Amino acid sequence: MENRVLILAPRGRDADVVAEVLSKDGRNCLACMNAAMLNTELRGGAGTALIAEEALADSAMPQLFQWLGQQPTWSDFPLILLATKRVERRPEHALDQLEMLGNVVVLERPLNAETLRRAVSSALRARLRQYEARRQLAERVEAQERLHLALAAGQLGSWELDVETGALRSTEAFRKIYGHKGPTLDYAQIVQLVHPDDREMRQLALDLCIDNNTNLTVEYRVIWPDGTVHWVQSRGHPMRAPGGVPGTTTTRIIGVSLDVTDRHEVNEKILASQLVVERLNDTLESRIAERTHELASVNDRLMKEIHERAKVQAVLVQAQKMEALGQLTGGIAHDFNNLLNVIMGNAELITRVSRDERVQTMAQTVKRATERGAKLTGQLLTFSRSSNLDLKAIDVISMLHGMRDMLTLSLGTGIHFGTRFDVKEAWTDADANQLELAVLNLAINARDAMPDGGLLTIRVSQRSAPDEAVPPGQYVVIGVSDTGTGIAPELLSRVFDPFFTTKPVGKGTGLGLSQVYGIASQAGGTARIHSEPGEGTTVELWLPLRERVVAEAEVAKQGEETAGAHERILVIEDDVDVRTFLVDCLKMLGYTVTEASHGRAGLDRLQADDPDLLMVDFAMPGINGLEVIAEAKRSRPQLPVILATGYADVDVSKDRVDGYSVLRKPFQIGDLARTVKAALTRTHV
Repeated sequence: MENRVLILAPRGRDADVVAEVLSKDGRNCLACMNAAMLNTELRGGAGTALIAEEALADSAMPQLFQWLGQQPTWSDFPLILLATKRVERRPEHALDQLEMLGNVVVLERPLNAETLRRAVSSALRARLRQYEARRQLAERVEAQERLHLALAAGQLGSWELDVETGALRSTEAFRKIYGHKGPTLDYAQIVQLVHPDDREMRQLALDLCIDNNTNLTVEYRVIWPDGTVHWVQSRGHPMRAPGGVPGTTTTRIIGVSLDVTDRHEVNEKILASQLVVERLNDTLESRIAERTHELASVNDRLMKEIHERAKVQAVLVQAQKMEALGQLTGGIAHDFNNLLNVIMGNAELITRVSRDERVQTMAQTVKRATERGAKLTGQLLTFSRSSNLDLKAIDVISMLHGMRDMLTLSLGTGIHFGTRFDVKEAWTDADANQLELAVLNLAINARDAMPDGGLLTIRVSQRSAPDEAVPPGQYVVIGVSDTGTGIAPELLSRVFDPFFTTKPVGKGTGLGLSQVYGIASQAGGTARIHSEPGEGTTVELWLPLRERVVAEAEVAKQGEETAGAHERILVIEDDVDVRTFLVDCLKMLGYTVTEASHGRAGLDRLQADDPDLLMVDFAMPGINGLEVIAEAKRSRPQLPVILATGYADVDVSKDRVDGYSVLRKPFQIGDLARTVKAALTRTHV
């Protein structure tokens, strides 16, 4: 960020041309749309900025002048002004603006590319020197702060003694060492506080420091005003007069003092305990050996506990990550699905009302793009949900086609990904979400086994039961193969065990393959693995084959949506665009529609509108959709309700849950028509 080159040239392609020239030198350039954007980016960090002269008229330019005027002392931001060539002298206001820009180089246009590159290079070098000055200033301030902290942490009092005058400057911590509470303490007072038996020794050490220009190190006793005796250690460094030569008389001494009373008391206790230590020496070796054995045993138990705790912690962290991901994706999905719903629905409305073939083609393109976005959102939600298996008939081939984009993104650029399908359709009973999760787990494991890149192949075939370990019959076999490092033979029998992983600590929880095995088992199948070190790995999911099932969408399309019989529908939706889309669609389908922007407003209209059907959004301000349904059911228990939601938190695995139908966003107009008709039909049965 600090090396960026910001460009403000709002006219024509000036900004693009300048950026193209500078990019050849490897400069990180950013073209700013206006002065406001330039001001914002400058606060994020930059090395220089190029400003076209015409941009100085921007209304946000005073904020730039203010920023330049408020720079810290180390900063003088370099600017390059791309000026229009003038014959006459610049007007006064233009010169004033140049003055406010400060450190600015003016280049007249048209200008040579080399001139531009040199000017930018010079400006960046100047800015780098400013950053270096900032760093040195920060280091100096930090060093002073560390010194003060070190003195405080070490309970050291600093002092400076003028040898010629006897003047003493000291800190409050120094005065406390001598038991003095006043604001000042002169040298004569210190001499009087020194214990009479130590005064001569202390003075000799001080004279030696002054006469020989050697460091002062001395310990002596002082008598505080309260009569208590304390030990003081003083260390000092002699200083000569400025410009002095070796042998010049010392003019001042700078040093620190420390209260070492506790140390002397400890030393006395140590001396007193030496006799006890000597008596214990005879049994020391035997006691050390015994204690070492005890510590070794405790350490063994501790290491085992740490190992087990690491396993549990890894599982807990993974669970917390998945819970956080679920909460995040749930919120994102609601807003994103609302947007997709509006786009998809209006695109479908266009195809229904427009007779222009070109417009219909573009609308279909928009619709397909939103369907892809909806599928991607649904796949993200799959990995944040935790639920029981919902076994349904699925075509594995279609499922894998739908996962291609997600698998390609998950594998990255270093892995080549391919598929091989031996059959056109492969039907089995499985939970589509969990099966997708299993395939993704296998693909990610394969990617991790190929750190230097490789080939990942997913193959689908139809085979008979391989052995007596699985019931006889035909199976759909999903094989995920890689060209990675492989697995050692002695580890193959444990790869499906929970918590077992071949990855380094912190890289895996050991739950991936065990989950894959569990998903296959609950679907009535099994999982097999084949691997050789250095040759790669193949994991196969064996799932019982079943007959082809006509997709629900195909069944639904066998009958055209019929227009409504003017039934009344109350729509409660807080998103204006989604609500407008729903109202338009329902009116087009022949229903009489009233609307409300939030749950409480919808409940207030319930009695007056007397709807035949209530359609309500799940996430709304105030009270959510489920609370609206519960309150509406108290007064009209038989009222049919459709809950429209883009949240993963609402269980949509069944058509009806607790007396209401669920319509997952984003949906198509046909889905809306069939859901509304089904809800109304159930009330007439």
